[in-house]
Amino acid sequence: MSLFSSKPKKQTTTDVTFGVTTCQSPTVLGSQNGELRNVSWQQVEDGLEEVFDDSNQFLVLTLQEIRHNIRFVQAAQCDQGIVVQLGIEKDNATKLVEKICSEWECIDIFKEFYNSSAVKNPQDYTPVEFFV
Repeated sequence: MSLFSSKPKKQTTTDVTFGVTTCQSPTVLGSQNGELRNVSWQQVEDGLEEVFDDSNQFLVLTLQEIRHNIRFVQAAQCDQGIVVQLGIEKDNATKLVEKICSEWECIDIFKEFYNSSAVKNPQDYTPVEFFV
């Protein structure tokens, strides 16, 4: 054993799944402040403004009716901009994928999801890495 043994390196994985959730309301908006049900687009936009103004804020929009395997969209600030994550449901599990975007792009993603349960180009998102 060396006197100066190195610390084990942290490993990451993208092979993490979560359970499938159900949503009891047409729309649910979650943040540090709790949840709102049956929200208007204006309430979603106001929540996004809070995320853009406060690095400690996050926002999650969940829909009851999904047609494109995306259960929720969530956003928070990161060093490179705004990280947007999608909760993709497949094979009775949910996987997280993400991409970094601008505030305007984030608003567009949430608006499209709010109106249609779709997100443009989901293939542009990468699996979220978790430390193991």
